[in-house]
Amino acid sequence: MYNYTYDHETGGVLLNTLPMQFSKEPRPVYCNELDLLGFDRYWKYEKQNTTPYMWAEANRYYCFGQLVALTKGGNLYIAPEIEIKEELSNPLKPVDIDVTLKKNAGFLQVLEQETVKKIYDVWKRHKGKLDVFYVAFSGGKDSVVLLDLVRKALPKDEFVVVFGDTQMEFPDTYEVIDKAEAQCKAEGIRFYRAKSHMKAKESWCAFGPPSRRIRWCCTVLKTAPVMTLLKNKLDATRIMMLTGVRAEESIQRSEYEEFSVGKKVSGQYSFHPILDWNTPEIYLHIYNNGLVFNEAYKSGFNRVGCLVCPNSSGKHEYLKRIRSMTETDSYLDIITDTTTKDLSGRNRESFLANGGWKMRTTGHELTVTKRLIEFNETKTAFEIELDAYLPKWKDWYAAIGKLAQITDNEFELEYNGSYYKAFLKRYNGKFVFTVDATRTSKDTVDFIHYLRAVFIKTYYCVGCGDCVAEGNFL
Repeated sequence: MYNYTYDHETGGVLLNTLPMQFSKEPRPVYCNELDLLGFDRYWKYEKQNTTPYMWAEANRYYCFGQLVALTKGGNLYIAPEIEIKEELSNPLKPVDIDVTLKKNAGFLQVLEQETVKKIYDVWKRHKGKLDVFYVAFSGGKDSVVLLDLVRKALPKDEFVVVFGDTQMEFPDTYEVIDKAEAQCKAEGIRFYRAKSHMKAKESWCAFGPPSRRIRWCCTVLKTAPVMTLLKNKLDATRIMMLTGVRAEESIQRSEYEEFSVGKKVSGQYSFHPILDWNTPEIYLHIYNNGLVFNEAYKSGFNRVGCLVCPNSSGKHEYLKRIRSMTETDSYLDIITDTTTKDLSGRNRESFLANGGWKMRTTGHELTVTKRLIEFNETKTAFEIELDAYLPKWKDWYAAIGKLAQITDNEFELEYNGSYYKAFLKRYNGKFVFTVDATRTSKDTVDFIHYLRAVFIKTYYCVGCGDCVAEGNFL
């Protein structure tokens, strides 16, 4: 919301009302990060981890407003290189947080008051029209700030807090969750943890590792469990989700609307109260209010999320692995075990380090992919060739039309007022499902498209629960 500059006196940041340029998300740098990256070879500093020593913008390190170092490269197995830009003969001096907060007091007060009022106004406008207001709590810095603001804005019994546990979070994050849950319970705020019935590693083996183009993980391991919990535990289908999403985080999020309906889940209201906050404002609010601080940030992360993620790269992957090597390597093993490439020996490490798995766009590169269905069209019919016959397809068909079973092997399928005959036969050890249908009209084209989807859903469904959760809110 405000612009910022570095303060040469305190080592902190100073908010101001100048026009905001592109923010580089400055974050405080603690002893942990300096040690993990090897800065102790160049600089002297006290081994304390309660106060930051400097700020970093991506890979650029600023000490009391002066660029002092860069880091370059790095991957899962190799530490990033350090380039010292300024020799520091004296021991590093910690940032003076107290004075920094005093200098920014006016800005922080206005920022908090405006956001609290905004949250209250949205709640008041929709109170009585929705079943539940819930805070999407991740344990990261943004959700910690969000929860604090909501606690100040709303009555304690007018909202709930839900943590969507992907089962792949930083160990530090679970510590934050424990503390937040205890605090909420002490204040009479309902706090819930939502987790998929599928174990994370089990889902990786079933779907194949997520990639940048195929990010099923957020939906299956977080969104669906949260939606299911809200429906089953709170009987809520008309919901307002308050998130800590901020425009500064990505180009995609910079295009978000502060308030929307149905953008994430059908029928769900989404409200992003701190959408316009920048990163310095987030950290200053945490310091100013003594909020719980996720220790992972002290190790050099600008965001905390899953231990292995296709969107991570370079230095962050290195830091994740050396901090949680056993758990991280267990997911890396799944990546290599499910790929069709020969990754024995050094090829395996190179494949993982170069991030080739992150760019996958189909399932053809995976050993978990099983081809059970073939689709064929003739001039007068549409054929589905199956390795095994699963009667459950009839349940899925209810989503697109009516079905009448004439005999064990003969069916009448209705779609949009038209009727099609279908026959099931066994031939050379396979099942062939034949539908009398030709692409002579748009309705028939749509019917074939949806029928194809029905059989694909039937054969490849692993029971993740996403479609059930989504259906509850339609």
